[in-house]
Amino acid sequence: MLHSEQVALGNRLLKYIETKTTALGNAIYAQPISEYVCEHIAEIEQQVFFRNQLLCLGLSARLPRPGSFVTDSLSGIPILLTRDAKNKVHGFLNVCRHRGAQIARDCGTVKSFVCPYHAWRYDLLGKLISRPQDTAFGEMPRENHGLTPLTVVERDGMLWVCPSPGQSTDINKKLGGISNELASYNLASFHHFDSCTMRRRMNWKLIVDTFLESYHFGVLHKDTIWPIFYDNISTFDAWGSNFRLVSARRTIDGLKSINESEWNVLEHIVGIYVLFPNTVLVWQLDHVELWHIYPYTDDPNLSIVRLDLYTPQPAVAEKMKKHWKKNLDLVVKVVEEEDFPVGESIQMGFHSRAQNHITFGTNEPALTHFHRSITHAIQTAQKPT
Repeated sequence: MLHSEQVALGNRLLKYIETKTTALGNAIYAQPISEYVCEHIAEIEQQVFFRNQLLCLGLSARLPRPGSFVTDSLSGIPILLTRDAKNKVHGFLNVCRHRGAQIARDCGTVKSFVCPYHAWRYDLLGKLISRPQDTAFGEMPRENHGLTPLTVVERDGMLWVCPSPGQSTDINKKLGGISNELASYNLASFHHFDSCTMRRRMNWKLIVDTFLESYHFGVLHKDTIWPIFYDNISTFDAWGSNFRLVSARRTIDGLKSINESEWNVLEHIVGIYVLFPNTVLVWQLDHVELWHIYPYTDDPNLSIVRLDLYTPQPAVAEKMKKHWKKNLDLVVKVVEEEDFPVGESIQMGFHSRAQNHITFGTNEPALTHFHRSITHAIQTAQKPT
């Protein structure tokens, strides 16, 4: 984040603390419960959000060197990303063109991929370079049976891919005005420490909702993170469907005694960026959490989440490994023991017919913006062309 923006945010947060207020929306918003439980809506969301647009698969550190590869199937589509000898990133469906087996698993460094079913071999560019008993497939030229390519973009240290082949996508349109803000963090310099995958009985949007207000800190997190942060005090800024919330750590009061030219506001905040629709980037002091949130199967009541932790330096020494593992364990503990159990109880309550909507107050503008953006995207996608 540029220093000028840090100073502006710092002053806004200090003003909120002084006046005991927060960023406010224009009106209360009634969010229909049907959008969390309806199977038909879930089917539409799959196509609009998780098939036909660019999705963030992680930071560039997931492909740290030429020859690296990483697989991803959170969207329900098997995806393979590679970095070739010239450092260029490629995206493919992780599907052998012979019988459909997945040719790669997890991540690593290779020179080529060998299908575990019949040993068809593909290079990092997706070309089919060999196959046993090649003459038996003489009418199927190898050059026509490489891996199915996907649109992939590496921008400012982030990896983006569209799960559907042949889709025309625009990363500039996707990011809008938030691109410069993300670029200022120099995300390409970060290192992947570890990842954690969680499956929960709640709609994917309900998991995103978890990040979109600090109103609950003093209640749900009173014994864990509330002593660290001011609750119900956040800034809110939007760039199209993408947006940012910034909440203040209690240490921010120390800025009052320092000249603004010397402020490092990043040490006194948690910055939450929602890269619409399903990626949440969290800036914490000096490291990055990247949350990838998806529906799990076709059931609107299920979701899957992967948390990636990225660090400013590689964790080589044992002391650093313990430090970052402690950070990761704390984050997982808070969401798994506090946020997600409440979310699952909310999801269950949606089926009780207690009400047909939930309410977002004017002190929760990010929730209103997110759900209005969801509705707008679906309506736009359904308009006849």
